[in-house]
Amino acid sequence: MDEAFKVITDSINEGVIIVNADFIFTYANKASNAFGLNYKRVIGKSIFDVFPYLKKENSTMVQVLDTKQPIIDRRQTFYTYQGERKTTITSTYPILANGKVTGVFELFRDITTVEALNTELHNLQAEKQINQKTAITQHPGSTFIGESDTIYKIKSNLSIYTASLSPIFIYGETGTGKEVLVKTIHKKMQGDQKLPLITQNCAAIPENLLESYLFGTTKGSYTDAVDRKGLFELANEGVLFLDEINSLPLNLQAKLLRVLQDQRIRKVGDTTDFDVQVKLIVASNRKPQELLAEGLIRKDFYYRLNVLNIELPPLRERKEDIPLLVDQFILNFNTLFSKEIAGITSKGLDRLINYDWPGNIRELQNVIERIMNAKQEGVIEPEDIEFDTFLNDAHVIHQRYSHYSRSYMGSKISLKDIVQETETEHIKKELELTSGNISQAARNLDIPQQTLSNKVRKYNLERFVLEVKLLKKE
Repeated sequence: MDEAFKVITDSINEGVIIVNADFIFTYANKASNAFGLNYKRVIGKSIFDVFPYLKKENSTMVQVLDTKQPIIDRRQTFYTYQGERKTTITSTYPILANGKVTGVFELFRDITTVEALNTELHNLQAEKQINQKTAITQHPGSTFIGESDTIYKIKSNLSIYTASLSPIFIYGETGTGKEVLVKTIHKKMQGDQKLPLITQNCAAIPENLLESYLFGTTKGSYTDAVDRKGLFELANEGVLFLDEINSLPLNLQAKLLRVLQDQRIRKVGDTTDFDVQVKLIVASNRKPQELLAEGLIRKDFYYRLNVLNIELPPLRERKEDIPLLVDQFILNFNTLFSKEIAGITSKGLDRLINYDWPGNIRELQNVIERIMNAKQEGVIEPEDIEFDTFLNDAHVIHQRYSHYSRSYMGSKISLKDIVQETETEHIKKELELTSGNISQAARNLDIPQQTLSNKVRKYNLERFVLEVKLLKKE
């Protein structure tokens, strides 16, 4: 294989594979790893061994070898040998020598995420029509609970938050209940009406898809594009909640600023604007001043968003609300699991109150849910309580390092490095447990799949994932 060809194909994001007339791999570039291949180990293997679910009648390679004609931009869905479902746009070309087909050259790009987003948009449209009124159908963490001073003040100001279309900026650590608060605001806004509530974590959408996802697309605006509503249009006359707003690229923040000012949007590929009336609520788990200082959010965009602002305190600063939250979680999980847990002992409650809750309300909810899965009856005792070791370990490291840094200021170790090392260690453990299945690992870690994929790239764990997958196969 020509060295220049390898250098070129290894520098692009599209997958490139070459097979001979017997359907044996003779080449695969590095980008093909993202499609469930190992670009080194597939060489010499049959495509039907590497893709065990592939049928000859559905294979573009077989068709091209038979017809000697290329197939351009064919949508294909297949399963890798790990059982992962992939959808690609594929172009397949014959390799000719003296008029004879000696092999096939194929380029493919992954649109699995696009397919998932399209499906989710359709689901959102259907979900808009569903009126979820009863407490039984609500998730156990869907009620905004608390009587501490800060929470009482937020509840007292709900009328202010719902009185106009002015945007709201919410800051709070992960797990403090930002989405629950948004649902409370939406519920008060709609009254007896059925106003849409659309929620989206911006970090869960690939950057190159964000604009079309937010504003929608018109048919023909790009390959395979169809007329599709974006989140703003789906949320028209209701509420759009964008979490992790700092994940929006700066150029898209500028476009969103224009939408806030004019209440008009333009679909990708369209030439005309149309009116929308949306209450925009955004949130971040990082302090606004940090985002501004690091240039992660435009100043003009932030000041336009920050008409109304809410800071949700961490659970460790509102421990007087823990008994109320525990009672509500027990009540809801009793209904959900058909259990009859009577409550919690005072010693059990003391154990919960004396814990620092690095994962905030979400961690508390998970602790109660874990107990309710295992316990059949009676009351919750101290020995029933198990804390989240992942979050607890990270919190202990944070505390230890904070103490260390105060006592020895000459240290060159940064907290960022320690947190990264801890996070990398736990991600690797979860990937090992799931045999490299990023989707399953993300669910186990309770983070979006795209967030975990970003962290895998950030911490250079791609090779580790492939090695784990290959180990499983062997």
